[in-house]
Amino acid sequence: MRHIAIRDDHPATFEDEQFTDPDLTELLGQLRDVSAKLSNALSPQAVDSADGQVAYSLVKDILRFRRLRDRLLGHDLFGEPAWDILLELFAAKGSGKKLSVSGACYASGVPSSTALRWIVRLEKEAWIQRVDDPLDGRRSWLALTDRAERCIREFVSQMAIGFGQAAQCPHY
Repeated sequence: MRHIAIRDDHPATFEDEQFTDPDLTELLGQLRDVSAKLSNALSPQAVDSADGQVAYSLVKDILRFRRLRDRLLGHDLFGEPAWDILLELFAAKGSGKKLSVSGACYASGVPSSTALRWIVRLEKEAWIQRVDDPLDGRRSWLALTDRAERCIREFVSQMAIGFGQAAQCPHY
């Protein structure tokens, strides 16, 4: 039996024999990589100079692990289309990209009709805003509201603390 320290006060235990599937071995390796990244990226010096990129990087990792989870366990077991849309919009902003309505529908992992209902709800509740494309009247872009961006940054910050990190991601 081996231990992986998730937090100093809470080691996770696993049996080596459980990880014979190559996908699970890959997942374990990726978790170790993210843990090392967190340790390095969330040091006080890195956070002070990160200019928000630490939070964007962590959200990209969250999205990557959500997709891996879906691949390993099946996407029909888990469903949080609103959260997926918000995370994708946050990651897109960090990458300097825009996310169209159709791109957000695809990223949500649910049928377009369901995703569109979530987009309308997120708009009504002022989590996202729709911006018409001036070059193509058939397309609209989505963006997080300032409030949504602040909340996601706070969530990522608290998540980093939960991983046992002393430093927080920058708050905006």
